[in-house]
Amino acid sequence: MFKIALKIIIILCIVMHTRAQEKKTNTETLIRENIERLTKNQSYYYDKGEYERFKLYTDSILHIAKKNNLQEIEIDAITRLGIYHKKKAEYDKALLYYLESLKLVNLIPESYKRRTVILINLGNTYNEIGNREKAKKAFKEALDYVNNHGGPSIYRMAIYVGLGELSAANNNYKKSLEYFEKSKKIGEELKRNDIIISALNSIADNYYQLKEYELSLKNSQDALALNDNNISKELIASTHYNIGSALIKLNRLEDAEQPLQIALGLAFTYEYRKTEMYVHQKLAYIYTKLGKLEKAINHQKGYDHKKGLYLSSLSEAKQLELEIELKKLEEDLAGLSEEKNFFIISGIIVFLLLSGVLFYYLKKSRKFKQETRELKEDRMLLKNENETLKIKIYKLAQQNISSLVQKNTNTHAYQNSSLTQEDREKYLQKILDYMEKEKPYLNFEIKQSDLAKELSMSVHQFSEVLNVCLKKNFNNFINLYRINEAKSLMKKNKYENYKILAIAYDAGFNSKTSFNRAFKQLVGKTPSEYREKSLKDLTL
Repeated sequence: MFKIALKIIIILCIVMHTRAQEKKTNTETLIRENIERLTKNQSYYYDKGEYERFKLYTDSILHIAKKNNLQEIEIDAITRLGIYHKKKAEYDKALLYYLESLKLVNLIPESYKRRTVILINLGNTYNEIGNREKAKKAFKEALDYVNNHGGPSIYRMAIYVGLGELSAANNNYKKSLEYFEKSKKIGEELKRNDIIISALNSIADNYYQLKEYELSLKNSQDALALNDNNISKELIASTHYNIGSALIKLNRLEDAEQPLQIALGLAFTYEYRKTEMYVHQKLAYIYTKLGKLEKAINHQKGYDHKKGLYLSSLSEAKQLELEIELKKLEEDLAGLSEEKNFFIISGIIVFLLLSGVLFYYLKKSRKFKQETRELKEDRMLLKNENETLKIKIYKLAQQNISSLVQKNTNTHAYQNSSLTQEDREKYLQKILDYMEKEKPYLNFEIKQSDLAKELSMSVHQFSEVLNVCLKKNFNNFINLYRINEAKSLMKKNKYENYKILAIAYDAGFNSKTSFNRAFKQLVGKTPSEYREKSLKDLTL
C-alpha cells in the first residue's frame, strides 16, 4: 500500500514539474513574440523618421526587458532611447543613455557588436557637442572592433558616416567627401536607398561648403530621385533643405522657396529641431531679398527661437560631460584615506578658488581696458566720414605698427611667426583692397577661412595680420564694414522706407539682434535713432 502511494506521489510530482516547465516555456515564447512584434514596429517607425512612435515602442521593450531580466535587450533599448534624444537634438539626455548602455555592456563578455553600435552613436553625439577628440577616440575604437571581430558592413558604413561628419566639423571637406563616398558605396552594395540618400545629402552639403553649388544641387537632386514612401521623413527634409540652400547660392531665390517650405513642413511635423532652425534662417534670407518683410521677420523669429533651444541643449550636454568627468575624478580619489582626501581636496579647492578669483579679476580688468580702447578706436573710424573706411583703417594700422617699432617688441602670440612686419603690411593692403572692391562682408555666411582662401593666405596669417596691425579679431573687423555699410544705406533715399531688419540683411547681418548690438556699440546710438537724425540732417 505504501509503495503504491509513493508511486502516485512521484507521478504527481513529475506531472506538476512538466506542466510548470510547459508554462515557463509558454511564457518565454510569449515574451519573445511580444518583443519581436514591438521591435518590428520600432524599426518601421524609425525608418519612416517618426521618432515619437519609435520611442513609444522602445519604452515598451525596455519595460519588458527590465521586468524579465533580459539584459541584452535592455541594453539595446537604452541605446535606442539615446538615438531618439539625439534625433531630437537633446544631446545631454542622449549622452546619459549611451553612457548607461556602455556601462551595462561592459558586464557582458565578448559583446562586441553591441559595444560597436554604442560607440558609433556616442561618437556622433560627442561630435555634435564639439568634443572632437572624444568623438575621434570612439570612432577609432569602434573601427578596431569591426576590424578585429568582424561585423556587418552596415557597422563600417556608420563609422564612415561618423568620420565624415567629424572631418566636416574640422573643415576638412575633401576628406569628408571620401568617407561619404565609401558609405554610399556600401549602400549600393546592400541596395539600401536610405543609406545612399543619406550619403548623397552629406556629399551635397560638403560641396556646398566648398562653394561648388552646382555639384551640391546635382547630388541633392540625385537623392530626391531615390525618394519613395519607405524613406525616412528626416532624409526627405534634409534633401529638400540642401536643394533650397544650393538654389539660393545660385541666385534662384524663387525656385528655392518651395523645397525649403517642404523641408520646414516635415521638420515642424516630426520635430526635427536642427533642420527646422536652419530652414527658418534660409527662408528669412529669401523673403528679405524678395521684399516680403513680414514673412522674413516671422522666419527670423522662428530661427532665433529654435536656435535658443538648440544651443541650450548643447550647453546642457557639455555641462553633463563636465559633471561626469568630475565624478570620475572623485572616484579616483576615493582610494585615499578620508583624512588625506579632506586635506588634499580642501587645499586644492581653496587654491583653485583663490587662483581663479585673482586670474578672473586680472583678466577682466585687462580685457575691459583693451575693449574700451578698441571701442574708442572703432567709433572714431566710423565717425569721420570725410575719408573712406579703407584709408582710416590703414592709418590706424600705421599707428599700431609705429608703436610696435618704437617699443622694439612683437606680439607675444606671434613671436615665432614666419611673417616679417613688411609682409604683414603687404597682406593688410591686400585685405583692405579686397574688402573695398569685392565687399565680402555683405555675405552673412562669410568666415575667416573663406577670406583667407580667396587671398591665398592661411587662416593663421590672416588672423595675425588683423591682430598685430589692427588689434582686432575677425568679427570686430567684419562688423566695422557692415556697420559702415548700414550707415551708408540709411542715408540713401532708396532706403528711406525700408525697415531696419531689411537694412541689416543688406549690410551683411543675419539677425536684427546682432545688428542692433553691434550698431549701438560702434555708433553710440540705436539704428532707429541714427536714421532719424540722418533724415533730419538731410531735410535741413
